[in-house]
Amino acid sequence: MNRLAGEAGTAARFGLVGAIATGVHLLVAGVLLGLWPGMSEFVANLVAFLAAFQVSLIGHRRVTFRRRGRARRFFLVAALGFALNNGVLAALLAVTPLSGFVAVAIATLMVPVLTYLASRFWAFGAPP
Repeated sequence: MNRLAGEAGTAARFGLVGAIATGVHLLVAGVLLGLWPGMSEFVANLVAFLAAFQVSLIGHRRVTFRRRGRARRFFLVAALGFALNNGVLAALLAVTPLSGFVAVAIATLMVPVLTYLASRFWAFGAPP
């Protein structure tokens, strides 16, 4: 039971850091698409991802997992999440009338569970 409570705490901290990083992602994308309406959603999404990645890495190192972790592994996890995010974004743009910020927001909110599992057990897991 104690291990379960610890895991719940880790998941809650991950959610908090992830919510902040997602907020940064959506803020940056919203500002870019608002200032430059002709900007590609994919370009705005990439710039927003890079900003949010920094927030995630620092937050997960200091708050969520409380260990240094492996930045390269975490970047790989984040990059795979970003690729999935872009796949969802491409599908939304291709088959729905959605565009701009709404499409980026929906795509961004669909990836966190997979990112948590990969971060918890691989990027920030106990060293071998």
